[in-house]
Amino acid sequence: MINNYIAAFFILFVLASCSTLKPENFGSGVPILDPVKFFGGHTYSVGVLEARNGKPSERITTKTTGVYANGILSLEQELYPEQGKQNHRSFKLKRIDAHHVESTGSDIDGIARGELYGNYFTWSFRLKIADKGLVQHVNMTQHMFLMPDGNTLMIRSIIRKFGIIVKEITEQFHKDD
Repeated sequence: MINNYIAAFFILFVLASCSTLKPENFGSGVPILDPVKFFGGHTYSVGVLEARNGKPSERITTKTTGVYANGILSLEQELYPEQGKQNHRSFKLKRIDAHHVESTGSDIDGIARGELYGNYFTWSFRLKIADKGLVQHVNMTQHMFLMPDGNTLMIRSIIRKFGIIVKEITEQFHKDD
């Protein structure tokens, strides 16, 4: 019985510790992540979608081209899911100030807003989904970490429907030199 209380206390302690994580905590992380610089030019990614139970459900790859002009980074992305058909997405990304980024996109409902500190970038947005049934949107949060080589970006995406995690994606983006 006491072991159950200790385990419950430990879980609550860990969860409470996670809630204190803030983008500002990464302010000294290097190399500095500049999404305009990283996604300008050509990037490609490989990733894994995980079902709600945590099991890998599908692999995905992307190819992205970014062009910067007049303070806006325009991105064109081809998404290749292992199951299903190829998908094209377009984004427009703008740095608001040293720590804030906004974006619009072909599958973003409204504006995606994010925070950028050191080697870390996070943002949340409503994502339009192709299935036009009862649910036409999901909420997505992405956490991005620039690796020490400066050419690799790890992204952890969490997709929620009605507040419940339905999929998670782990992707590794690479910048072409």
